[in-house]
Amino acid sequence: MQNKIIEFLKNSKNYISGEEISRNLKMSRAAIWKYMQELRRDGYDIVAVPHLGYRLVSSPDKLFPHEVQSNLDTKVLGKKIVYFDSIHSTMDHAFELGMAGEDEGTVVCAESQTKGKGRLGRSWSSPKGKGIYMSIILRPSLLPSNVAQLTLLAAVATCEAIRKTTSVAAKIKWPNDILINDKKVAGILTELSAEVDRVRFVVVGVGVNVNTALKYLPKQGTSLKNETKKMVSRVELLQEILRLMEQWYQRVNAEGFSPVMKRWKELSSTLGKRIRLIDAGGKIEGKAIDLDRDGGLIIRSDSGIAVKRMSGDIIQVG
Repeated sequence: MQNKIIEFLKNSKNYISGEEISRNLKMSRAAIWKYMQELRRDGYDIVAVPHLGYRLVSSPDKLFPHEVQSNLDTKVLGKKIVYFDSIHSTMDHAFELGMAGEDEGTVVCAESQTKGKGRLGRSWSSPKGKGIYMSIILRPSLLPSNVAQLTLLAAVATCEAIRKTTSVAAKIKWPNDILINDKKVAGILTELSAEVDRVRFVVVGVGVNVNTALKYLPKQGTSLKNETKKMVSRVELLQEILRLMEQWYQRVNAEGFSPVMKRWKELSSTLGKRIRLIDAGGKIEGKAIDLDRDGGLIIRSDSGIAVKRMSGDIIQVG
């Protein structure tokens, strides 16, 4: 019922009387007053004037499902949003939902995480109300060996959404980091449930440092607020990520992975640079020369041999 009241207020350019709301929603004036109090506690700035009624002045920058879904216009992604004020990890909860058969496109998001997950078992700083912490359930027609493509797809969508929302020239560092001025502002994490020859589902996690203070971030981290010198709407950015991710996902289903790969290369901060890559097998140093069709990084080592790596940490060394 709160959602319906919010829609009434948003659709009204002027004051709307309690009587009109009561008549349309078929509830008492006392019940409406109670809901208004609850909405104010949630952060909605609602003024009430005798003989005029109620007017919505501003909405909180919280990732409430009805706020994210308002004017979202996606067909699959975000049609269902599972929201938490605080949770251990959106990745873990989304994975549990995936195992239980939850629909593709379901989004799990939270205002904060107590055990936010990064790549390779690292943690993700998740201060309350400052960033985007979300995980999306996908059920793609992919072989398990090609799931890395979804990491690149999510990186492209997130990078483009940041650029569109803030006009900041974000770049992608292979395989899953979004950088601004060589500092990490966002990361992508993918986990899957699969059989030998098919993927049951994939959970794609996206973490963005939106209005996060630098004191909460590692040395090489940054936030959109720090880079733009102004507050950035988390709701608008999350909406744009979902829109773009769905557009790229639909395009991959129709045309294959080549368009994503082309765009990823255009946004890359890695290709053409001399790097050092460290993984479980050791380290290799050379020039990052290309991206393999399944998302692997091609490196020309100092010995002149081209080698492929599917994971690892890279450091630019020249």
